Amino acid sequence: MAKKNTSKYKKPNSANKQGKVHVVNFSSYTRPEVVEVQNREWVEYGEDNDYFQYLIDRYNGSPTNNAAINGIADMIYGKGLDAVDGESKPKEYAEMKSLFSKKCLKSVCYDYKMMGNAAFQVIYSKDRSRIAQVAHIPVQTLRAEKADSKGKIRAYYYSNDWSSVNSAKKNVKRIPAFGCSEENIEIVYIKPYKAGYFYYSPVDYQGGIQYAELEEEIANYHINNIKNGLAPSMLINFNNGVPSDEERTAIEQRIYDKFSGSSNAGRFILAFNDSKELSASIEPVQLSDAHQQYQFLSDESMRKVMVSHRIVSPMLVGIKDSSGLGNNAEELQTASVLKDNTVIRPLQVTILDEIEEILQFNGIDLDVYFKTLQPLEFTDLTNAISEAEIEKETGIKKDSETITEEDSQDEEQPTSQTE
Repeated sequence: MAKKNTSKYKKPNSANKQGKVHVVNFSSYTRPEVVEVQNREWVEYGEDNDYFQYLIDRYNGSPTNNAAINGIADMIYGKGLDAVDGESKPKEYAEMKSLFSKKCLKSVCYDYKMMGNAAFQVIYSKDRSRIAQVAHIPVQTLRAEKADSKGKIRAYYYSNDWSSVNSAKKNVKRIPAFGCSEENIEIVYIKPYKAGYFYYSPVDYQGGIQYAELEEEIANYHINNIKNGLAPSMLINFNNGVPSDEERTAIEQRIYDKFSGSSNAGRFILAFNDSKELSASIEPVQLSDAHQQYQFLSDESMRKVMVSHRIVSPMLVGIKDSSGLGNNAEELQTASVLKDNTVIRPLQVTILDEIEEILQFNGIDLDVYFKTLQPLEFTDLTNAISEAEIEKETGIKKDSETITEEDSQDEEQPTSQTE
């Protein structure tokens, strides 16, 4: 099954514990799997079934990742859902607006960018002849049911806290997938196709997650280093004799759990000695340019996170840097048009496909689109031939544009006066 990146601190490796001095290092990144557990009907996502929470933590902890996700999610939603043929089909347009609230669509766009997956909850009328309501459901609360013999996912399991769920299905509710039941509530699950992934899709910034965590850990290190009085990494000497291997392992693990990690700013060394006179001596290796190394890591992590989000100019998501890129109007316009066409539009298309499928169940046939946030002077009309394409690019309806032009012409004409 497909795998995703996460970072977990592991217990110290006990393979080489023949000596009396132990150096405790942190583990490298591990790759949790999407696992079908035999005694569970749902498919777990990530180590401990908590990968969505891991993504939320990286969003909360990395300022660059946070700004990128917020900025791109806002661009996906734009100024809201609209339809090219809304004026010619007023009843269908009004029903579409009543089905999809602004809050629902904003939340779905936000989930889709941050989690790589999103979901609608569709609620049918009593006779199930049409969809009466569409609501957002947080995607982190859902887990896919194991596919049937035909390879179809027929339901999703809901829990507001998967960390407390066991195999007994306590606090878990099964909700059928869209079009797979006769029940009054179903789930429309939104995920793009990614080779090697079936139940869940990885985020589009997957390659930058490690750098988002690096940015977070650098901040934690500096904060806690300052709180701890800028204390260096520690050497811990036990001068009351050398305990057994089991006792040493237990002592080591207890100290590891308490002091290791970026939140305690450094590694530690354990030394077990028969007496103080026989204690280990340590020659510290000081980094003369430590501040430069931390600055490099900070800048590099920010750059890599932006690359993973395909951000051409940092200013597009509210990040100011010293590179000079996008510091003039022409460069910013080029970067904005490029991002809108290569990043935002593809993300919008996946969501719009599911919206259209929901509308079609109610017999609504509208040419829907998200109104862009692009400034009018930034829009690219090179390939926009029809009026519908121009409206999708600019978000301005043809009639409104005509009325605006006529009004401006009327204002410019001088008023005739009778002498």
